[in-house]
Amino acid sequence: MSSSIIIGKIISRLLRFLSSKGGTALPGLIALKLNPNLINQIVKKNRLESVIITGTNGKTTTSRLLGSMLQAQNIPFLHNRSGSNLLRGIATALINQSDISGRLKVKLARPDSARLAIWEIDEAVVFTAVKQLQPKIILFNNLSRDQLDRYGELDTILKSWQESLSILPADAQVIINRTDQHLKQLHFPQITYFGQPLSLGQYLQANILAAQALAQALKLKPSSINQGLQSFRPAFGRGETFTFDQKQIKISLVKNPAGLTAVLNQLQDNHQLNQPLLIALNDLIADGTDVSWIWDADLEILKDRRTLIIVSGLRSADLALRLKYAGVNQKFIRIQPRLNQAWQKFIAQPGQNCNVLPTYTAMLKLRQIIFKQKFD
Repeated sequence: MSSSIIIGKIISRLLRFLSSKGGTALPGLIALKLNPNLINQIVKKNRLESVIITGTNGKTTTSRLLGSMLQAQNIPFLHNRSGSNLLRGIATALINQSDISGRLKVKLARPDSARLAIWEIDEAVVFTAVKQLQPKIILFNNLSRDQLDRYGELDTILKSWQESLSILPADAQVIINRTDQHLKQLHFPQITYFGQPLSLGQYLQANILAAQALAQALKLKPSSINQGLQSFRPAFGRGETFTFDQKQIKISLVKNPAGLTAVLNQLQDNHQLNQPLLIALNDLIADGTDVSWIWDADLEILKDRRTLIIVSGLRSADLALRLKYAGVNQKFIRIQPRLNQAWQKFIAQPGQNCNVLPTYTAMLKLRQIIFKQKFD
């Protein structure tokens, strides 16, 4: 175990020394090649109690909400906050937070307690993650079509999730969103349900309910839950709002039909359909190389728009075609594949409430562009 951790730490330091913008999960990727059972070994060595959060949408927001609640009660925890939600990201987080023997630096909440970890887990690797982590709690937030080139149909994911439940420890807690029809097919001797019917555009509420259900399962104080909610700040691209050139910019990550439709409905509910809008569609591996999902999103919501929509990214032409078939007047569709130029065009549009809807890699590129211009 020590040799794979040492190599992982060396790679991690090299990446920091080289100021690498990517590769945050590379140390874990290499370490797992050398020792495929590394995660489980560190978990057992430290009596690590893991909370797994999975689903198509809301993993990052739910985990950060729970983290905010834990911080309010001064409970230390480990979290793959800045890394990948695949096994390599988990391994990297464990390597970075342990010494060369695999002993974690995360403090105990109490002398008699175990160390706690919150893991955002990609829906495609839940089975392997459960096998390695043997979690105390697992939460299934939702399931919808996402990256068919990687995952296949929903039935494939549901089957793997049910197999995951079959290898859970007997005393594990399973928490499921009752409003998601797909998740009703999952079975476990004891399931805690959360959720209430939500109108489109209110999906943050679902993530809040998910985090509250997890906090209650961890027996957090009500005061800590409330304080955590009050101090919560969204991650970049997950509904984060900031000021740029005296405009309010909101960035909402979109990666599947359900997520994009929810964001568009929220714009409609907030009477912002004619405010500046930039949609950026990429098709790199992290985005999903199959962009046919845009045809399942309800882009018809934009058909009556009478101001420009800036479309950008590697697949901007596909997005423009989809908008045309959604009924959007072509004179209001402006294609600008280069994100730098698209951002300049977007920020020059009249209006104070500006919305950016990027896929994952487009979001990362936009972050570089925005921060460079904002702080240069």
